[in-house]
Amino acid sequence: MDYDLSRIDYTICGITFPDTLKILPIPVGPKIQQKFTIGDKNGVLQCLSIKDEEPVVQFKTLPGKPITSVQLASSTGTLTDKIFAASGNEVKGYTRKGKVFLTIETPLTETITSMYVNCRCVLGVDLILCSGRTVTCYRDLREIHSYICDDRVLDIAAYNTPNNTRMRLLVLVANKGAEILENGYSLAHTAISAGPTRLAVPPSLHALDVYAFYGAADGSLGLIIYEGSTLTSKCLMEGRGLGSVVCLGWFMGNGGTHLAVGRHDGSIQLYLIDMENMSGKPRLKFTYFCGEPVTSVCGGCVGTDDHELLAATFSGRIFGLRSQRLVPGVANLTNIPQDALASRRAKLESEVIRLEKQTANEREKYQRNTRSLHGGLSAPPLLDIQYELQGATRDGWQEAKITSAVPLDMLFIYCKRKLDLLTDNAAVLSICSSQSGAKDLLATVRCQAGTRRLWVRMRYILQANDPVSRAESVQVLIYALPSAAPRVARLITLRLPVLPYYSQHENMDKENEKRSWCQVHITGSFSVAEMTSWLTDALPGDLPRPSANVAFARSHTLLRTLLVCRYQRGMGIFISDNVTTIAIIKDIISNCSVKKNIRIEISTDIPDNCCVQSFQGIKEQFETEYRTYKDNLLKKAISALELDERATSEEAPTICNEYQRVWSISDDTLTDTHFEELVDTIDEWYVDFRSLTLRNTDYTTERVKLRKALKDCELEQILLILANENVMPHDID
Repeated sequence: MDYDLSRIDYTICGITFPDTLKILPIPVGPKIQQKFTIGDKNGVLQCLSIKDEEPVVQFKTLPGKPITSVQLASSTGTLTDKIFAASGNEVKGYTRKGKVFLTIETPLTETITSMYVNCRCVLGVDLILCSGRTVTCYRDLREIHSYICDDRVLDIAAYNTPNNTRMRLLVLVANKGAEILENGYSLAHTAISAGPTRLAVPPSLHALDVYAFYGAADGSLGLIIYEGSTLTSKCLMEGRGLGSVVCLGWFMGNGGTHLAVGRHDGSIQLYLIDMENMSGKPRLKFTYFCGEPVTSVCGGCVGTDDHELLAATFSGRIFGLRSQRLVPGVANLTNIPQDALASRRAKLESEVIRLEKQTANEREKYQRNTRSLHGGLSAPPLLDIQYELQGATRDGWQEAKITSAVPLDMLFIYCKRKLDLLTDNAAVLSICSSQSGAKDLLATVRCQAGTRRLWVRMRYILQANDPVSRAESVQVLIYALPSAAPRVARLITLRLPVLPYYSQHENMDKENEKRSWCQVHITGSFSVAEMTSWLTDALPGDLPRPSANVAFARSHTLLRTLLVCRYQRGMGIFISDNVTTIAIIKDIISNCSVKKNIRIEISTDIPDNCCVQSFQGIKEQFETEYRTYKDNLLKKAISALELDERATSEEAPTICNEYQRVWSISDDTLTDTHFEELVDTIDEWYVDFRSLTLRNTDYTTERVKLRKALKDCELEQILLILANENVMPHDID
């Protein structure tokens, strides 16, 4: 990379939430180094500065409710010294010296996840709070208006309006994209299929220009622009397998403006932004990996007078990335006075003595309680673990990301059905051999020393002649065991959905596209919450929160088919250009309603050309996968011959040109093929079509012909069978 930055550790606090680390503005005076503030899960807010590479606490609050958001007061033209911390439904304001000057306990029922503060004058404060689906605006500690979004609010940014009497808000909404709010009303909306997670407003931007960079769950970066009355989004950088974006910040070093990106996989990137052309592609300048999720990144002059990047991790480690020449090493110890070195050593020794004494006291307390005659319950502390299950990508694998505050020793994975498992290089996977006839899975994952974050990829492939399992989600139990005492496991319960490929969020406008739509219509005495609960067995990720009317669209990552869901109390309509998707949705809702003893009525509308139109949409993909599949088989056969160098020489090869072409293809190109999966998918289309349209007379012969045509890639024969022109609906009388 272009930049030479090295890490220097400053301090450790409790577990941190995203966007809870801030660098205070430079105060007026000759001093250039800046202070920073951090809030943690223990409810402790502390302000620190760095002196001689050692942290100096300016103030520190007592423990309380977990701090979920920390913001600095934003004021046009002036530098403010006010710190605002949100915990639960309460917001407190602090000065640089730690004095509380503001406390507001809001009537919000959910935890405040993000906020924005604008100081208009000495006493006037505009406070925008995001809690659940609600965006609430306060002026001078009085609520002026609020807005309820369609789903959870993830992040927010504020801009001035031309008349400067009110503010314009840019809101990120889960599963929906971005939205512009003004005076409690929605002005514009744009859908972002990548699933945006965080916003970053460019520095030195004109107050009236609505520009913002966003980071997404798939690792991509993009730009949101509001011009006139239109809100648009543009993807600038694809995810390319990188972790989901947890936080964004700005770094002004090396003579440019850089977007700092902190990810869930522990990586930090610096992208150079052209402020004259922000819609241009950012240039990657630096990458660093710290081994655990990064929750906050921001740039400033903290440890030295030069710019550095300050970062906080999930477990509470705070470190800086600065130029390597400014990082103290063994060679620089000769320049430090002996008195300073002795003082540092004395501090470390006193800290070690304090920790040893605290450990001895806790051990004695535990032993005293075990010998006590009084009855009681032993309640070991619950492991702080965060986990997330992502939807399937093109390869069909679902990835479970597990992050722990303490190092992990082992994971035990159990499932009642067979699964394909993969894990990262920081762990060793061992699958226990099951007994004869058993269909369950038991696996162990042994982690390397110090592992706090790892991923486990899971994939469930439906077995033949197993129709019941297609309408049931797969439950996976993971027991996480820490490497340190107390040796108490934490149970993580995951549910693999039936339709894992539908992980991409789409705009509802795609419902108007010209496709062969299959539809299932459901009526009954169910509620919106019950329907949402039923759909969690079918679809991956978070679904929209229950409201009066719910509408969302998803796309298939492999086939690019669409699923549009609309439901309210007592009625639901689901349409898709994939007939198998409609069949599975119908079966899942039917099974769930029977378990809940809820009577429903189901009707379907399946067009005759749905299978043909769906195949036309993946025809080119099917041909490409077929050629890759045949080349793969041919290369394996050639490899088994153990040919010598003369057989493949350029001057006089002994194998034909076609074999020589296949032999020259790299192995990486041939391993990624989905041909067999596409064959099974198209076969399911045909079976489900015959079943839903009451054409389930004996079609065994046609199905055998279809599978043979699919495996031989006979396109005309495939289209002829899928058209069903010679098959009439079965007379149900």
